[in-house]
Amino acid sequence: MIIFWALYMLFFCIPFPIFIYTLNSETLLEPRNSLTAGYIYLGFSVLVWLYVIIFFINNLFVKTFKAKSTINNILKNGTPREAKIINYQLIKYNAKSNVNAIQIKLSFQNLRNIMIEHELFFHDIKPQEKRFDVGKTVKVLLNPNTSEEPYFILSGQQTKFNPVGMVLRILFVVFMIAYVIGLYYYFYTTESFDFGWRFLTFMHPIIFSGVMFLLTILVYQMIVGKFLKKTKEEKILFAGRNAEAEIISVSQTGLTVNNQPQIIFQVSFKDFKGKEYITVFKKIVNLLDLASVPRQGKIEIMYDENNPSKITIPRMN
Repeated sequence: MIIFWALYMLFFCIPFPIFIYTLNSETLLEPRNSLTAGYIYLGFSVLVWLYVIIFFINNLFVKTFKAKSTINNILKNGTPREAKIINYQLIKYNAKSNVNAIQIKLSFQNLRNIMIEHELFFHDIKPQEKRFDVGKTVKVLLNPNTSEEPYFILSGQQTKFNPVGMVLRILFVVFMIAYVIGLYYYFYTTESFDFGWRFLTFMHPIIFSGVMFLLTILVYQMIVGKFLKKTKEEKILFAGRNAEAEIISVSQTGLTVNNQPQIIFQVSFKDFKGKEYITVFKKIVNLLDLASVPRQGKIEIMYDENNPSKITIPRMN
């Protein structure tokens, strides 16, 4: 699926703009723009392509190395906890390598010694040992720096780069850089004549191809942005304090995601200093679970000690 969408993206970002341009372009006999407009288009294209290339380098390399560094730091300085396995789910079994892709739910104390539950997906390379059966305990290490992910790892977890994956990433970035340089070189040598960059227009492949990449990246960031809220809730889960809140109101917002309604809780609670807060919490819930959502009485919440208006409801996650 990832390969399909990658090829789909590349088609609309590379051959499609060039095809549209060549289909409608005519032999250039005079400049299309003034000298000033030409340089404005040139500057705009350079900014767009710089953003695109930096985005790919950051996401394919910088974040990967940073994540590995974070995990190594947790292995050295992480806060140890005993975690009980309360649920086990086999996602996929690879018979050739005898490796299980599994998801387990763990119960353990967070950095504030509050009992929390959290799911973890990983590959079990020794499934025959049944180390992750329900009821067993495992050691986990919490990340003391909750501004970075991951928030916890299994004790003794090993990290290594996938050589094939890294080679593919390098080839992709090299391809992108070569493609951009090739765009500028080819069209400048074939269309500039004595006009400089005055052949550029917004629909020219040098610009339009970059804009298509930019739009794709923005859509990707919008999709990823929807998961940032989940990340913020997890940060509260791992570093926050708990409290018993009084439900003021529960209602649907009218927003649905994949036909699943979003509900909004308004609650009041007191922090550990005794100060009272009224705040809200929004959550997408399964339509089948809507009837079981509590609508009055008390409910357990967790809040950010530094910003108590930011809360999460653990049992709703």
